[in-house]
Amino acid sequence: MKLGDWPLPYVRVACKQCDREGRMKIAGLIERFGPDREMFVVREKLTEPGCKRENKKLPCQSVLPDALLVQAIMEPDESKVLDPRLLDEAREWKEKR
Repeated sequence: MKLGDWPLPYVRVACKQCDREGRMKIAGLIERFGPDREMFVVREKLTEPGCKRENKKLPCQSVLPDALLVQAIMEPDESKVLDPRLLDEAREWKEKR
């Protein structure tokens, strides 16, 4: 998915190794990286340089905590949503778009 397709007004990133987490406004990220930048690249660029993991030989294990919510928002067929518990929240976000 490209940054410009991200349906939420923010992007959260978190590292499973160093417990760092942050949230940035999508508008600022689009200005910084452009709307066509792939989300996995944005995630890596936001987390890798400042990751506080103990073993720097291992890669940063950053994740996008809202990825399943985004999948639920973007999926037109609710039967294909990976985490049905997110359907109510996804519907609320769809109404805001």
